[in-house]
Amino acid sequence: MQVLEVHPVSIFRTRLPEFVRAVAANAALRIYVGAYRKPDAVLMSSAAEMPRHIRDALLSTFVVREADRAITDFGARRGHFAHIGDPFGKILAWLWRTNPDEAMQYLTQYLMHLRDHHPNRPEPPIRLDDVLTALRLAIDITDDEYTAICDQARTEVPSRYGEDPNT
Repeated sequence: MQVLEVHPVSIFRTRLPEFVRAVAANAALRIYVGAYRKPDAVLMSSAAEMPRHIRDALLSTFVVREADRAITDFGARRGHFAHIGDPFGKILAWLWRTNPDEAMQYLTQYLMHLRDHHPNRPEPPIRLDDVLTALRLAIDITDDEYTAICDQARTEVPSRYGEDPNT
């Protein structure tokens, strides 16, 4: 495990011009700042930021792969959706914590692939509630976060999906 060098805010402030030059020269470099050696923020080159269209393509491809795994490898069916896959859960949890709207978009895309686009999609279709139940076992979140995800999903996913995904 790599130990991060975390600069206190006071040092970061005085060395900021030096740090900016360093990250401008090396797009892979990250300079962390925070109190008590806990990183609270990071300075990085703008060249290192992933373009939005690349990020969207990666997430979309991942959604298709994970929906395929759920059906093909885990045998996901309506009422029998025991395992959503830890990678899907980890990414959804991260999206939830950084951008809840994007998390709902990601969840909707996943449901669309399970219900509409997969060549072996089960009949009757997998429900949103099946996905939410399986999700609980795949992510390391608090009960309050899980409840909030479920509440927001039940409110937003139907309009994004275009119909009631629990039918």
